[in-house]
Amino acid sequence: MFLAFLVHTNAFCLLNSGTTAPEFAVVSGDDRHISLSHLKGTVITVFYETRDKETTERNRELKNELNRFYISQPDSIRKHVSKLAIINCSAAFWPFKEIWKKNLVKNSIKEEMTIYGDWDGRFFEDYLIVKDESNFIIIDKTGKVRYSKAGRVEKIDFSAIKQLLEKLVSENS
Repeated sequence: MFLAFLVHTNAFCLLNSGTTAPEFAVVSGDDRHISLSHLKGTVITVFYETRDKETTERNRELKNELNRFYISQPDSIRKHVSKLAIINCSAAFWPFKEIWKKNLVKNSIKEEMTIYGDWDGRFFEDYLIVKDESNFIIIDKTGKVRYSKAGRVEKIDFSAIKQLLEKLVSENS
């Protein structure tokens, strides 16, 4: 019952649970490309944020909790999960794009995971991302949005999110 409530807690404007996730393509600072079609068949967790520190820190507790949870899983489970961190880079004016890319690489090293840039703003538009917020999305193996939240995810919801991830990973495995 709590899980059903959790799936529809988004009070802002992100895609609703059950919506087919739109195709996306994002590029890292070191020019690695990734898209929804590359990740289909895995459960995808997405943190989409702007580049200011306040926004990227808003869900730090959840990021840390999910990272610990991911690390604690056996390889047979981890191979079914894709973790994405995406920063809105659509404001990068061409003379400064290389600086933005270098900062993505630097922050990827700091965060110990690749951070991708939404360079054309399509992910922002297609996923109805809430500006100046930390946006968290879970996409299942079939490409359906199963959870979305703009803003701070409360600690009380962490357990239900992990249960949802376990359920999604075990489906069709």
